[in-house]
Amino acid sequence: MPLLSQPGDHDAANDCAQAGIDRHPGLKLGNRHLEAEHGFTPSLVALLLPAVIALLISLVGSLYSDVEARPVDAMYTAYWQDMLRLDPERAVQLGDRSGLDQFNRMLESSWREDMLRILGSYQQEINAIDSSGVSAANRRSLAILSDQIAADQAYYAGSTFETERLLPIDQFQGLHLVYAQDAAGAGSVPFKSVEDYDLALHRGDAYAAWTNQAIARLREGLAKNVVLPRLVVERVLPQLAVHLKANPEETEFWQPVQHMPADFSLRERERIQQAYRLKIATVIQPAYRNLHDFLAREYLPHTRDSVGLSGTPGGADLYQRKVAFHTTTSLTAAEIHSIGLVEVERISREIDQVQQTVGFKGTRQEFFHAIRANPDLHFSSPQDVIPAYQAAAERILPGLPTLFGVLPKAPYEIRPLPADSSGAFQGNGDYAAPAADGSRPGILWMNIYASGVKDRYNVMTISLHEGRPGHHFQASIALEQPDLPAFRRSGNYTAFIEGWGLYAESLGLEMNLFDDPWQYFGHLNYAILRANRLVIDTGLHAYGWSVEDGVQWMTEHSSMTAEQARAEVERYVAYPGQALAYKVGELKIRSLRSRAEQQLGERFDVRRFHDRVLRSGPVPLTDLEADILRYITEERATPE
Repeated sequence: MPLLSQPGDHDAANDCAQAGIDRHPGLKLGNRHLEAEHGFTPSLVALLLPAVIALLISLVGSLYSDVEARPVDAMYTAYWQDMLRLDPERAVQLGDRSGLDQFNRMLESSWREDMLRILGSYQQEINAIDSSGVSAANRRSLAILSDQIAADQAYYAGSTFETERLLPIDQFQGLHLVYAQDAAGAGSVPFKSVEDYDLALHRGDAYAAWTNQAIARLREGLAKNVVLPRLVVERVLPQLAVHLKANPEETEFWQPVQHMPADFSLRERERIQQAYRLKIATVIQPAYRNLHDFLAREYLPHTRDSVGLSGTPGGADLYQRKVAFHTTTSLTAAEIHSIGLVEVERISREIDQVQQTVGFKGTRQEFFHAIRANPDLHFSSPQDVIPAYQAAAERILPGLPTLFGVLPKAPYEIRPLPADSSGAFQGNGDYAAPAADGSRPGILWMNIYASGVKDRYNVMTISLHEGRPGHHFQASIALEQPDLPAFRRSGNYTAFIEGWGLYAESLGLEMNLFDDPWQYFGHLNYAILRANRLVIDTGLHAYGWSVEDGVQWMTEHSSMTAEQARAEVERYVAYPGQALAYKVGELKIRSLRSRAEQQLGERFDVRRFHDRVLRSGPVPLTDLEADILRYITEERATPE
């Protein structure tokens, strides 16, 4: 991983204000501002403007050289505020209330224009900074930000973005799922105050506007023959249909109303009930119905049989962009495919050793078949899932201080997805980071009905990945670093985030959590899953594999059932490239730790290594490598 209402007509001055460009009082150069604020006429401005510009450039240069921390920090803050304004879903996830009455408008042409204008202004600002007067910490942040902006500029200005926005919905990360989970009170949107409830009503209007934009882009894709796979649309349709119940009070959107805080007055409760009943019936349900009916009647007949991006115009370039985005490397699909084959073979040999340990006689395939058929290795009821994961989380806690010097302050909870969301949600669940202001804990939302969470032997490994010391440690520790700019505390570098999650699974060995051979098998089962992802994701999108090809590969190289394997492979169809991040990131973190151990010898302290990785926040793998090399140099120079 995995984001407003229609803009009205506005003039250039409003464009700048809305884009956040006009953020420095006293540095406003537009003629309209000078005339309105200072009584200057356009002709006088023409005479004085060159001198004013020269003076301002001199002043800016002086500011950067004399008090570099203040303007640079201010720029970081302004940049992050602008990014959150353009991504209200991200703002809400982080506990920023500015996005509570808005929704994604990325499909609108004006959004793209805003984004490119803002990115350009920040790149100019960064280029004007004299790095000789900037601290080492800020040089690192500036380099990360500059590289990110350059990559974003190339993407949003290019054809790959134009291709991707014609494919705006899928069954795993689709915004129709995000909105439903949030609106049901099972996501990041708070329902604690009367204002929260009122803002959520406005968000419903903004969601409806997004569905209209999605239909328009999908229709544009039909005209250009850039269409979704039939498989994806067939999976999305029931996710939309589940919200079309006749009575608004039977939908999951009524859940916040049903669970209003006790301190609301009777008058407010009645008003909110009436407003939600009307909004669900006249705005939210029609939005889902319109999208459903368009996909079923107009779009589905023209979808494609192929499932990989290479099967659509512009898809090959889009896939390579996704590979680069999710791995933060220059690796090609072919190189990643080869890495996957090597890793699958390596981990398979370790699974053979577990087979010997448990005393199973037969081939590896027979071993997998026996595991699938053994009822003792699987949950008999969905209600058993949450208690098992809660017990695993408690068992992990005592060993953490031996591996980490810094522990997160944010609490961690495990909750089931609501029944309606679980029925429509195609994945096993997801981890939601705590709110930056501490108002919400880190939460592992679990789809207790998913086939992927039925296996008892995977409990410890999934717990290590999603909770402590995996995603919850990574996200919480980053958020709790006040000296880091906000854009680094909440960075979205998939290879770092998911690479850390996979690396964290292996720490179960160091905490003696895999003393049961079946739990260790679960560790290897998930390790080979991530290696299989390298093979299958690239197979689907670069080599023309079918879903059946992917299912066959998965069942031959893991204990997954055909049902579980199909759910996994369909995820890769819907979310190209993301599955590559886990193993690519984990291999890099593991190699950096090995390098530090070898070069530092007895000086190596695993707690200091882990703290160094996590306190930097999510970063590209190239930046992580450079920082660990600095860490090794610093540790060598520290007196024993």
